[in-house]
Amino acid sequence: MKTLLKNLRLLQVVIVMFPAVFFAQISGNEVYGNQAYRNNGYVPSNKKSIVVGTSDLIVSSTVMVNVKPDALIVTLGLNQEAKTVKECSKGINKRIDSFLQKIKTLGIQEDDIYVDFISQTRLYDYSVSDTKATQFENGFEIKKNIIVKLTDIKKFDALITVASKYEIYDIVKAEYIKEDTEEVNDMLLTEALKVAKRKKERHTKVFDVSLSKEPTTIEYNYYSTMPKNMYKEYRAFESSNVNIHNYNKSKNYIQKEQRKNHTFYYQGLDVSAFDKVINPSTPEVCLQYAVEVKLMYHIKR
Repeated sequence: MKTLLKNLRLLQVVIVMFPAVFFAQISGNEVYGNQAYRNNGYVPSNKKSIVVGTSDLIVSSTVMVNVKPDALIVTLGLNQEAKTVKECSKGINKRIDSFLQKIKTLGIQEDDIYVDFISQTRLYDYSVSDTKATQFENGFEIKKNIIVKLTDIKKFDALITVASKYEIYDIVKAEYIKEDTEEVNDMLLTEALKVAKRKKERHTKVFDVSLSKEPTTIEYNYYSTMPKNMYKEYRAFESSNVNIHNYNKSKNYIQKEQRKNHTFYYQGLDVSAFDKVINPSTPEVCLQYAVEVKLMYHIKR
């Protein structure tokens, strides 16, 4: 196995790489606007583990790992309305400054906080008379986001509680971060090569064939999934049928239905699609990384 890894650079290698920092969404209110893309996670393309040709043998393997994040990036949104821009700016900055001072008691450092200016817009309203509605300018609104990095994810609830005291209610999004994936990628590749080696040895033993000592071609692709794409909508209720009869033609009736709750739940990658899954039974919503490996060996005749 060590020889194989050392010889990777000497062989024809096809690699799909991703940036060293991977981001993944745990949820946040963004999940409500993401339904068109939900559950569009990665699906392994290697459906055939062994492919035998006239002169070559291709061995495929897929390995996935659930990885706990290093930090959580939380984006909080807030707005301020007032008659003038000066009043808007003063009001929103006062709330932000007070909030930032308070969260320092949670151990959050200044370098882990950023305030992002989003927009400044006019507000309009209408004055309505018997036959006329006239629009007029009625003030201004400023929107800002506060971006906070939590290295201790357990402080998330405390952060949200503090935010509510300053009328900061909108959790725009919350992202898991794994800051260095090199170790993860090395581990995935090593495990995938082990799986491929076992498949090759099993095949050569059963069919009594002789292969080249090292593969003639190696192809491996890295993937990661974002949890925000892996949430499914969940509704739990049954509704009765209602027939409305118009007993009085001079009156119109409005049917108002009860509010029925729905929520979301995390559905990770199907573990049955992989040859091996590392850390498969964790209850946490983790980052998911995967690798696909294909090794081609020459069949000796």
